[in-house]
Amino acid sequence: MKFHHPARSPGEVVPDQISSVSDGAIARMDRQESAKSEGNHQLVDYMVSAGEGHDPVITATLARASMWAYSELTEFQLMLKQQGLDCLCVKVTFENEALFVSPYAYFAQSRDGRLAILCFRGTRPVSLITWLMSTNVRTAAFRWGGFVHGGFYRATSALWPRLKLYLGAAMRGKSICRTLHEVRPPKSCSPRRSVEGAARRRRGARSEPDEAPRSTLKALYITGHSLGGALAVLTAARICTNGDVEGLRSALRGVYTFGQPMVGDRTFARTVGRKFERKLFRHIYRNDIVPRLPPRTLGHFEHFGQEYIEKSGNWMYRRETTEQAPYLVLYMAFGILALIMDQFPRFRRVRLPVSWSDHSPLYYLLTSQKLEPGSEFE
Repeated sequence: MKFHHPARSPGEVVPDQISSVSDGAIARMDRQESAKSEGNHQLVDYMVSAGEGHDPVITATLARASMWAYSELTEFQLMLKQQGLDCLCVKVTFENEALFVSPYAYFAQSRDGRLAILCFRGTRPVSLITWLMSTNVRTAAFRWGGFVHGGFYRATSALWPRLKLYLGAAMRGKSICRTLHEVRPPKSCSPRRSVEGAARRRRGARSEPDEAPRSTLKALYITGHSLGGALAVLTAARICTNGDVEGLRSALRGVYTFGQPMVGDRTFARTVGRKFERKLFRHIYRNDIVPRLPPRTLGHFEHFGQEYIEKSGNWMYRRETTEQAPYLVLYMAFGILALIMDQFPRFRRVRLPVSWSDHSPLYYLLTSQKLEPGSEFE
């Protein structure tokens, strides 16, 4: 099934920048909303009914979500809508600089309530705290088996109470925005405050937080790039081992990660990881350095799940699993050198063992959606 990704029309109003709307604009938006809702339901239907296994349409959708998780909430929601998913979105954050903890996630819920996407943001280049969180490798015991990366574990532990609140609401068929309004001021929720929202208000429709989904959660996807991928895996591990959210296990359809580092040791990978390894799809672009981290000198870690590598512009399944880099300093130097060489055409054909350039979320999106450079904004 092929889905179109409509670009914004020249006259479309950006959310949160609307003051007044004419009756003509309302009528025009009524027609546009009706036409767009059909495409939205098609993609929701597709993701809800998708069978077990790696899916290229879902990969493309989640790769875009993972890239735009680095933007603000309104831009994230707008890009999902252009993809064909008109969703309620909330941001879930926690920050404690003393603990080197600053995770960031977006939770999107389809308007009929059947589909949810939990997308974690990766390491921000300008955020010292997220870098310290990623490099705080000292392991912590995972309650249900094995040891995991300490920084990643603390980040997911900090977010878990809030995530469980939204996941529970979705399982009961309750609006996540309504849930947010009940527990805190609505600064972290992005309902559709645009021309469509104004049109509904002019017709006497209810405000966004009161719009309850028509169904309980049927399909949950978890995704993220880089650090976000690691947090996605550990969150899935909690869902699959925590008795308090047992109903979510059947709703979890897939965990799609892009440029994800290793999160746990062999015991974790072969006990906890085995509970959802058939639903975990790890994507690695060429010589991306991050999937080979943490290095062996900082402890023994191991990947699990199904691995897909970029080959001739497509994702190809690979039976072998990427192994740890043996040395930190040497491989970091290789990665930085490859990033510099990638800026010069004459050196681009020289392939080093690892590269920081190949870690860009843009390359993961272009491979997933087979796009031309520049079209990631459409």
